[in-house]
Formats: sequence, C-alpha cells, structure tokens
Amino acid sequence: MQLILFYPRWGSAQMAWPKFLQKIKGEGYSGVELSFSLVPQENKELLSILSDFDMQHIGQHWQTKAVNFKEHKEQYKRHLYTLVETEPLLINSHTGMDFFSFSQNIELIELAEKIEQETGVPIAHETHRSRFAFASHVCLEYLTELPFLKLTADFAHWTCVAESLLENQEEAVAQSIAHTYHLHMRVGSSQSSQVQDPRDTNYRHELDRFMQWWMAILQKAAMEKRPFFSLVPEQGPFPYGLYQKNTQTPMAHQWETNTFLKNLVVEEWEKRSRLD
Repeated sequence: MQLILFYPRWGSAQMAWPKFLQKIKGEGYSGVELSFSLVPQENKELLSILSDFDMQHIGQHWQTKAVNFKEHKEQYKRHLYTLVETEPLLINSHTGMDFFSFSQNIELIELAEKIEQETGVPIAHETHRSRFAFASHVCLEYLTELPFLKLTADFAHWTCVAESLLENQEEAVAQSIAHTYHLHMRVGSSQSSQVQDPRDTNYRHELDRFMQWWMAILQKAAMEKRPFFSLVPEQGPFPYGLYQKNTQTPMAHQWETNTFLKNLVVEEWEKRSRLD
C-alpha cells in the first residue's frame, strides 16, 4: 500500500503558492490539502499553479456553519460540488454541527454519499469538534446507522472533548479506525487538541498513544488491500500552537513539528512493512 503525503495549506497562507509548492515537493509531499472558494476563476488559476508543479490535492470543506438547517444544507451542497469540480483525490469535509439533531446530520451525510456516488469523488468526514463527529461515542452512533460512512481521523479533537486518551472508549475508537480513509496526524492530549511540541518528552505518552492509533489505521487499510492511503501531518499554527509570552514567536514551529511527525510515521510504517 502506497502512502501519499499531503501538506496542509493551513498555516502557510502567507507564503506565495510557487514557493510553498516548491518547498513541500522538495520534502517528498505529493500534494496539498486546501479549501477552494466559490469563485470559478480563482479556482481555475489555483489549479493551474498546482498543475505546473505536478501536485495533487485534497479538497477541504470547512466553510459551512449556517445555523438554519435549510440554509446550511444548501451551502454544504454547493461547497461539495465546487470541490468535486476541482477533481481532488478526495474531499475532507467538516460536516454538520454538534447542535443539529441526529436526523439532520444524517441528512447531510447522506447528501455527501449521494454526491460521492454520482461523481466518483470519495468524501471523508473529519472527526472534528463542533461537527457531527465531535466525540468518539457520538460518532459511533453514526457509524452504526451508516455503514458506508468514511472518516478523516483526527482523534486529537476527541481526546480534548473526552478529557482522556480514550482508554474507556475502545469500541468507538476501533470502529472509527475501521472506517478511516484519510488521516490527520496531530497529537492531542486530555486538555488540548494539540500538544505544543510532539518532540517534547513530556508528551511521550500522548505521542505513543497516537502512534498506536495511526499504525492501526494503516494496518487496517493495508489488510483491505487499498492501493494507497493519504495522510497529512497537521500540527497547526496559532491558536492551536501557542506563542511565547507577549510575542508572536511560536513555542514550536509548525513546519518542524510536522516534519517530525511525517518522518516518524513513514519510518515506522516502512519498518513494519519490511517485517511483514
């Protein structure tokens, strides 16, 4: 199974696209995960730049936050179809809202499935705070109801919500791992959705726990004979990552921590693949 590495545009928006793409391509990334606007000409220009650098992309949807459900659904539908038109490898979607009813969120997930079946573009729903899958035990209810559901695993949100490393929610985590089709690699803790630096030995227990989950996700995908698996190192910028007191100097640099996680996961997976 091939690992396809993508780097997030999140945190690097200040960098010109050519410089950014050249940088991540030089570090072995095959593409970028990014959101698109609803302006066709803007998207056309951006896709042209990606093509010039021979870079793939994952379309990210996060923009839909309308409180009125009818408006929310229409906006959600429009954003998904816009992303489909960019021809991404897949779409990573922040879907629904935590305060919508179960049936309302089901309606949105089923809409995404209809679009996936119609267009052939896979849509994975991120395990993200404020969305339908904001907690592991809640996500389990949706997985039980909708066996086709694909997830983007970002379990750092869940550890923060549960105020634990999910030791008492093994079934929910196992089922979510089985449904994961895309991975965001960010290390969280029981008190935050991101540890400040995963290289810090104070967070060794958290890093080990997340590595166990990530390897289980890759092993499950390999057992299913998937030809590839996409993953993104996603330690984030401020306010996920904090500044030093009274400055705008990060306590840990996003690029360095993401490079650390990328190398750690790739090396561990290659080692396990050789043993198999």
